[in-house]
Amino acid sequence: MSAKSLASAALAVSLLLPAMSTLAEGRGYGGGGGGFDFHSEGTQTHSSTGPAGTSRTTTATNTGSGYSRSTTATNGDASRTSTGSASSNGSYSHSSSGSDAYGSHNSSTSGNVNSGNYNHSGSGSNPYGSYNDSGSGNTHTNTYSGSGTATNSYGQTYHTSTYANNGYVYHGATVSNPVYHGGSAWGWNAGVAWYPSPIYYGGAFWGAFAVGAVASAAVYGSVVAANNVTLTSYQVEPQSPGAKLLQSYQLTQTPCGSPNQVVIYGPNSSVICAMPNHLVAAGNYSVDPTTLTIVSEKPA
Repeated sequence: MSAKSLASAALAVSLLLPAMSTLAEGRGYGGGGGGFDFHSEGTQTHSSTGPAGTSRTTTATNTGSGYSRSTTATNGDASRTSTGSASSNGSYSHSSSGSDAYGSHNSSTSGNVNSGNYNHSGSGSNPYGSYNDSGSGNTHTNTYSGSGTATNSYGQTYHTSTYANNGYVYHGATVSNPVYHGGSAWGWNAGVAWYPSPIYYGGAFWGAFAVGAVASAAVYGSVVAANNVTLTSYQVEPQSPGAKLLQSYQLTQTPCGSPNQVVIYGPNSSVICAMPNHLVAAGNYSVDPTTLTIVSEKPA
């Protein structure tokens, strides 16, 4: 996964929301003619023919609680379909697929502006090979985790992963969780997405310690981060997501500050430390809360 994939996810969101606003105001969306009037609920369709024989059909719907639209364009053996939606509860989505004589591609992005969570995926193939990528993140905590594979025509497959945390982007190796590995996102939480809470230390990943009263928790040393900011480490609360993370990797929290430790940076500029074991070597790691895994931090 490259920085381009992360930028594409953000771009899809930035392009979609103004488009939905344009739909709401009925300003000529879909090309040609007088546009759509969405002052009342309903579905409207517009078709047109462009240069070189391209035909395009757009359908847009006002659901009363949001808007959706889909556009299909064809020209000879080439076709492309895109869809998008936005609703009053903050949810949005965008997808695109296309094909021609040389290959095909698919991509999708979805999320919620209130929770900050978003996901994206993409795939494509042509005579030279194929690729797949996916990622998820949270705009409130500025975290992102993504991975990708690419296979060439000779059958060779390449893997990559990207993780963004605390303002830094890393391309590192994921340390597979020995308990929750192989499961879908949020499998460690019975399939329910974990929503970080900014009023708690580490977004409550390490426990429900209120930021204003975090001193009530036991202090476990401190770490100087890459940006020269000193981060205080606090005791992990039992039954928290962070406690599950440590248990699954058979790690025991220890005060930060000693050499050759496992230093784990969590959400919201949080950090905890542990001694290395047969599963996790000493080094710096970031947390991917969607799969409850840790990713080695290697600056991009």
